[in-house]
Amino acid sequence: MGMDPVILLGGFSAFHALYPFLCTPRMASNFRIIKNLHITHVVNATANCPDAFPNTLCYLKLCLSDDAQQDLLKALPLASRFINSALMADPAGRVLVHCSMGRSRSSALTLAFLMEHRRWSLLHALRWLKDRRACTAPNINFLRQLLTYEELLFGSRLTSLNDIQEEETAGENVEK
Repeated sequence: MGMDPVILLGGFSAFHALYPFLCTPRMASNFRIIKNLHITHVVNATANCPDAFPNTLCYLKLCLSDDAQQDLLKALPLASRFINSALMADPAGRVLVHCSMGRSRSSALTLAFLMEHRRWSLLHALRWLKDRRACTAPNINFLRQLLTYEELLFGSRLTSLNDIQEEETAGENVEK
């Protein structure tokens, strides 16, 4: 579909070893990095981080907080459509989805895109994303809303919260 990311052998740890300067919260505001990665579109999922290059890049600003009260259900299809339209453009764009720590809000928005446009269950999308970005960790509130989004997309829930928690427990046991 022309939407597959380039995957570095060795995963995030290999990427971090080669490009530690790209693995910081400041990446979204460093134009040299943005230019070198050929980023054309940015989903800014922060409540207090301004769009760094509004005259150069196309932004979707979603003022989201990483807490138990944040309602994501309206933001999920907005972000998903924005990412998809950027990737489907001619020439295809490159999208950076960012929040403050790169763990919860950005992961939740990316998972929604994978569910909607790849037609993956939440569990499959979460496994895929964690394999590529080990720090992926949407908060429990966001996971519940992603389960609701999965049901809206597919007509029924394909994943349960227990599936996700068992997956995380299995992952922790492998690391020990």
